[in-house]
Amino acid sequence: MGIVSQAADTYYTYRFVRTLTTDWKDQEAYEYGIIDDKGNVLRKANTLKSSAEKSSYSYFHRLVFNLKRLLEKLPFGKAKLASYAAALFLLKEETNLSQEQLREAFKEAGFDLDDLIAESSHWNIDNEDNLSPGVYSLKNDIAHPMTGEYVAKAGTKVIVPAMCEAVDNLYGMPIYKIKHSLTKTEIYVSPTDLER
Repeated sequence: MGIVSQAADTYYTYRFVRTLTTDWKDQEAYEYGIIDDKGNVLRKANTLKSSAEKSSYSYFHRLVFNLKRLLEKLPFGKAKLASYAAALFLLKEETNLSQEQLREAFKEAGFDLDDLIAESSHWNIDNEDNLSPGVYSLKNDIAHPMTGEYVAKAGTKVIVPAMCEAVDNLYGMPIYKIKHSLTKTEIYVSPTDLER
């Protein structure tokens, strides 16, 4: 692979990650009233007039926005880390870039994945990634893993009756299957979704 195509790959990876992890309200398309604060489309692409509006809602943006909306329905909530980890996973699966190159792209975008994981997962977890028993409040709305519908609201309680093993690990972030107290629905959460 030539130096020019490596540079292009790095640029597009950076642009993809940056757009994917930028809040809806910080997108140019939001400033122009093309999308709302949840990424819902308010104005169709064929109604855009100025070149600035069109460049803020290009094919690239529509692709990334669609993916961003899907990622926000992931079972472990809308925490920013969910987007980062999911974006990293998708990039790793779809590109031939190494994990180190992807980590560097995140760093260039202003996000240190290792620091975010360390920050959010140091409490209530033992060396085996087990979640300590106790009563926790949800910090984020949690979607059903099959339908994507929100089934557990932020601020509601979950009870972990005994030490809970992680059912999966997404780039260093343990994922737990627990029962929501109010709805009795099984949900998947990460440490970033819980607080004491």
